[in-house]
Amino acid sequence: MTDIRQCLASTTGALADLAEQAAYVAIGVGVLEFQKAQVRRQSLGSARERVAKRVKDFDATVAQAVKVVDSTLEPVWQQLPEPAQAVIRQARQARDELRARVFGFST
Repeated sequence: MTDIRQCLASTTGALADLAEQAAYVAIGVGVLEFQKAQVRRQSLGSARERVAKRVKDFDATVAQAVKVVDSTLEPVWQQLPEPAQAVIRQARQARDELRARVFGFST
């Protein structure tokens, strides 16, 4: 009977040690995965900032092109009849609204 109790105590102790080691491994894996997620989050944040900067630069280029086209064609548009000028004003307004929606910037 004593042998069975000693064997049972020994087995129980071994199982407890095994469970403890498994818990440490699980916690370690969890910590490593959390750290990897943090690195990915930071990487995505910096990528998002780079994309936002490129979009802003592209929008500035588009704005500059729009300004050049508008200033170049303004004398021609002013010589058109009023109904045509109204259509051009509506087209410009639609263009500006679309640009504001796409780029999130206002002119």
